[in-house]
Amino acid sequence: MPCLINYAVRDGLLRAEVRGKSSYRDAAWIARDIVRQTAEQAVRCVLIDVRRLAERLGMLGSLSMATGDPGDVYGYRVAVVDVKENDGYYARHEIAARNRGYALRCFTDSAEARNWLLDGRH
Repeated sequence: MPCLINYAVRDGLLRAEVRGKSSYRDAAWIARDIVRQTAEQAVRCVLIDVRRLAERLGMLGSLSMATGDPGDVYGYRVAVVDVKENDGYYARHEIAARNRGYALRCFTDSAEARNWLLDGRH
């Protein structure tokens, strides 16, 4: 199955569920599409669920928007939901995000990710 992104907007946050199979080249496209959706929906809180995306380890930086144009994501709050085994890979991306002007955290539970995003808006 090719890569698919399902979007939903609720409570002022964009939820992007990414699934299927993707290549490293697709990761930049996925991130750009998510950024485009945030602009269209006028939201700055994003929950990206990659638990159903195969072979993603080499592209976590792009998927979490830790690469690309910093102006595209400045001031965002991004929660990535992934499996526990990948948690250790996000530390450097969280630092890169902070240096780019946005907050990034990795979660294994989508409810916790949503709560973090909503709590940070106040």
